[in-house]
Amino acid sequence: MKPPLVNPGRIFRALVLLLLFALTACQTPWPQAAQPVARRPALYPDYDEAIIPPNIAPLNLKIKESGVRFLARIEGQRGGSIEVLSRDGRILWPADAWKELLMRNRGAELRLTIQAQDKDGACRSFDPVRLGVADEELDRYVVYRLIPPVDHFWVSMGIYQRNLEGFTEQPLIENQNFSIGWDGCVNCHSFSRNRPDRMSLQIRSASFGRPMVVIKDGAPQRVDTVASGFSKAPAAYQAWSPDGRWIAYSVNKVMPLSHTIGEHRDVWDEDSDLAIYDTASNRVVTTRDIADPERRETWPTWSADGRTLYFSSAPQLPITQLYEVRYDLMRIRYDAASGTWGKREFVFSAARHGVSAAQPKESPDGRWLLFSLSHHGNFPIYQWSSDLYVMDTGNGELRPLTAVNSKWSDSWHCWSSNGRWIAFASKREGGVLARIYFSYFDRNGQAHKPFVMPQKDPSFYESCTLTYNLPELIIEPAPVRPSRLGRAITSKTALPAPTLVWK
Repeated sequence: MKPPLVNPGRIFRALVLLLLFALTACQTPWPQAAQPVARRPALYPDYDEAIIPPNIAPLNLKIKESGVRFLARIEGQRGGSIEVLSRDGRILWPADAWKELLMRNRGAELRLTIQAQDKDGACRSFDPVRLGVADEELDRYVVYRLIPPVDHFWVSMGIYQRNLEGFTEQPLIENQNFSIGWDGCVNCHSFSRNRPDRMSLQIRSASFGRPMVVIKDGAPQRVDTVASGFSKAPAAYQAWSPDGRWIAYSVNKVMPLSHTIGEHRDVWDEDSDLAIYDTASNRVVTTRDIADPERRETWPTWSADGRTLYFSSAPQLPITQLYEVRYDLMRIRYDAASGTWGKREFVFSAARHGVSAAQPKESPDGRWLLFSLSHHGNFPIYQWSSDLYVMDTGNGELRPLTAVNSKWSDSWHCWSSNGRWIAFASKREGGVLARIYFSYFDRNGQAHKPFVMPQKDPSFYESCTLTYNLPELIIEPAPVRPSRLGRAITSKTALPAPTLVWK
């Protein structure tokens, strides 16, 4: 008679079950009685009183209280709860249970309670932390640039997309995909109406030139905007029109500066102008009102209806007056069908308010204009004074986003496709490295306490030495792989030089 066959898989599963049973049996039961502490617990990140989307990844956190064991319980106003035990203070919520809890409590409240046990067995219970769950979802993906803090050296940088319903991060392009040594910079990127099928970015490489890369329906193409003859400088800040045909862009002659006190980095914009690239006819269109030799024009963006171009503009001043250069916010009408321009007009006067305006972004419904204000210049990420403001486009009322702003730079903002969320970059944790934050923007035009982009490891930001900038929310993942984008950048094939049209 043959001996019975041994199933290795069954033996392995049995051993695992026995081990789990042994570990569970050895655990000391959590004490029922706990001494109340009349304050909320110290947590990182700080989610207390934030409003979160119903489709956000688990908000894992770290308890910054003393203790040898911790218990976290989160429960919904409309039912459902999750409990997590931890010995090191890190609370990692199970993904499926988290998703179910949020969906069950859309438009309601979550209540988080924390207990900590000391070495002697005594247990403390803290006041509950409360979070609101919005009805409206956040766009599923955010695209951003990651760069080292010493960003005058192009050692390693890239543009990445993150699935906000989980923790997956994927590169769209890294300078290793096309650079030789340190000669590759991936610059600003833009989408049309939060859609990934219309994307553009700017490349600067000693080996492969300074093309604008335009991606339409997944197909990338090099465009040499310099060859149009409009400017010797390459395209910089870009903005797609809502219909997905036009790309407004700036050409900036910039010089990095260093200070010895405070924020040591700064940028001097010696000259800048605006133009519009027509992706359908391969033309560059401009007019003196947005390319005035007596002024600097930058930060173009379209209105929600695509009929108006907003931009920042400042008079030409020498570098000796660096701290006196302040940008107005302006707009100009453009009729794409007839190719006719209106006259530029002021939206916000820098001289009147004594501050500089940058990065205007109109909400998808056209109701609100979101922009940053800082002491001087047009590079708010390097201005500790940079704060976010909204203007009512109906009556011109201006107010700060008090719940959002911090004592450090808040900038690089964008809207979600439904207009209920704002993503922005902030240096509020120490003033050096920027992180991405999200704020709920309600129907009354009020922004609520922001929360940082969640990470699987709640200690992630404590050791991350890269800075995040230019977050752009998109509804679906971008369809282009890094290898394909890299081939488009290094290819010698490009569209013919765009035709330049002055009006």
